[in-house]
Amino acid sequence: MHHLPPGGTRADHRNADPTGRRAHTGALVGEASGGRSAQPAAPASSVEPLSDTNRCTDGNRCGAAITDVSLTARLRALHAETIAAVEQRQTLATKARSGLITALQDRLICRPGCEDALATWGLQPLPQRWAICAAAQLSHIRSHVDQQEAREQARFGVPDELRHLQPAMAVYPRHVIDVAPATDAGDQPGLRRYRITVQVTIQTWVTATSEADAYKAGRAIVGRHLSALADAGIVITALTWQAADGPSDVPANEIDNAPPASGSAQVTGLTADLTAATAARDAAVQRLTDLKRSIRARAIRALVDEEIGGIYQHTAERVDRFLADLGLDQLPRAHHLTVAAELTLRLAAGTTREACDTARGLMQAATTSSPDESRPWTAYGWAVPEYVTADEHGWRITWQHEYEMWLRGRSTAHEATAAAEAFARADLDRVLADIDHHVITVAASVEALGIDLYLDPDRD
Repeated sequence: MHHLPPGGTRADHRNADPTGRRAHTGALVGEASGGRSAQPAAPASSVEPLSDTNRCTDGNRCGAAITDVSLTARLRALHAETIAAVEQRQTLATKARSGLITALQDRLICRPGCEDALATWGLQPLPQRWAICAAAQLSHIRSHVDQQEAREQARFGVPDELRHLQPAMAVYPRHVIDVAPATDAGDQPGLRRYRITVQVTIQTWVTATSEADAYKAGRAIVGRHLSALADAGIVITALTWQAADGPSDVPANEIDNAPPASGSAQVTGLTADLTAATAARDAAVQRLTDLKRSIRARAIRALVDEEIGGIYQHTAERVDRFLADLGLDQLPRAHHLTVAAELTLRLAAGTTREACDTARGLMQAATTSSPDESRPWTAYGWAVPEYVTADEHGWRITWQHEYEMWLRGRSTAHEATAAAEAFARADLDRVLADIDHHVITVAASVEALGIDLYLDPDRD
């Protein structure tokens, strides 16, 4: 998708809070009537009470009748759920494709990214422009001074009727096959009518999403023109279709993004077999679920890989709106925090520089630019040389260390800062377990609450 200059640097990895991470799943269960849940019994009002005169006395026959009614109701419910899942998938596919094309037309994403997303989701690709060609013989009658003039003009020109066809159809003469006097001599003084037959190449242009569709559309255009030309005495025969020329990209602003006419899903193969009907329902629901997951994962991947340029939060909000408009879960939110820690280290060294170098080496274990499952933050630190002092126990070094983290699952800023400070203290205690040190302050501040910077396409 569109690679514009990013609004800021960020690591290409996820921020997973081990205590607050949550996984995202589709909203399928609520939309698919509970998936495999049992069907509700028919209302009592729909069953007529049995009187003494019409009460069934054959237990086996009555039991079979009740079973048949129950089976019919279950099949009807399964068929309804299958159709609902198919319709939901069709609606989701249409909206997702339309949203992508709109983003392409608004220059928010690039064509390769749009094409890749459509292919990943198994949706209809962007339309392309194709030139459909055929070799043919053109026959018509025209008036000329003599046969030589008729032949010369036939080598380079075609009847004017061919120049104004809509949709456009070009006819290119290749060589003259025959020029013969027509039976109708005509009534123009000094001119004679000739039937002229020329080998030509016919070409028309169509917009389609596949070569097969382009051939079909091109042949339909030529077929309509042949009928109209025949009425004007121009006959085209012996068509031999050739390989299509193209495709070439259709400009984004010329892509038709109008939604197709809505209608009920046409589901074939509905069966009266309960096992087969259940399998068909499950397959339809699974296809819907797979499309939801694929759309979400690809959208997050575009955000994580910076395929969409711009300031991260602004871009993430656009992706979030895209998902929400499709009825999918929003992107996870997190508190963005900075934790500043000040501490002192007591180290043995010969000089101030050696003491600072030793401190940097020790604190390297608390420095990271790549958040992971065990340390969902970035961190770095530095010594303050002007505060380095020496006594009989060695060097006393003042060290500043700063953490940046995104924490999910905290309902308030107070809760987020408390968790961030606890993470920082635990990390410092781990690194400095065998080092004489004293932590002076650890203070966290919330920078913002927004969409998490570290998203995982497979888990979010």
